[in-house]
Amino acid sequence: MKKLQNFHSHNWNLNQRTYVLPFEKSRLLTYLKQLTKPYGDKPKRKKDYERYRFTGKIEKNKFRLSRTVLEPNNFLSIAEGTIESTSKGCFIQIKYKTFKFTRILIWFWGVLGLCMTLYFSFYKINVLYGILAGIFTLAHTTVCILSIQRQKKILEDIFDEVFNSYNEFLN
Repeated sequence: MKKLQNFHSHNWNLNQRTYVLPFEKSRLLTYLKQLTKPYGDKPKRKKDYERYRFTGKIEKNKFRLSRTVLEPNNFLSIAEGTIESTSKGCFIQIKYKTFKFTRILIWFWGVLGLCMTLYFSFYKINVLYGILAGIFTLAHTTVCILSIQRQKKILEDIFDEVFNSYNEFLN
């Protein structure tokens, strides 16, 4: 397998990955569908969750997948991808995103923390509260970004594992 990162993107776009695989597009789609639990399906047993690697939707040329988890996780990454056939296999381009609500909450708490920092720094002059508000805002934002990056890395590793499993494609 060849992995070409940022083949069609800017050099600094870290939320995109490109794969060139030596498999037919139809075989890849079939295999991905076997590993994907559709949105809204609730497996009855924990064992059923272990069967699926992804939760999401797969169409002809596109997919939108996230990692299958037992409990809710606001920091999960969503992989939105396109699959194109080539003469020697297929070309996959994946963009990683987070849930819109998660982005809104991070921005909301970041702006609120900044406002509190400015309020205590310039209006109600209390240096200790201003510093604490700034530290907590910075810590919250850092933890959120690191959690999102960790979940993205887990999803990237799952894609690498799936795309490297040649035996599954050849059967």
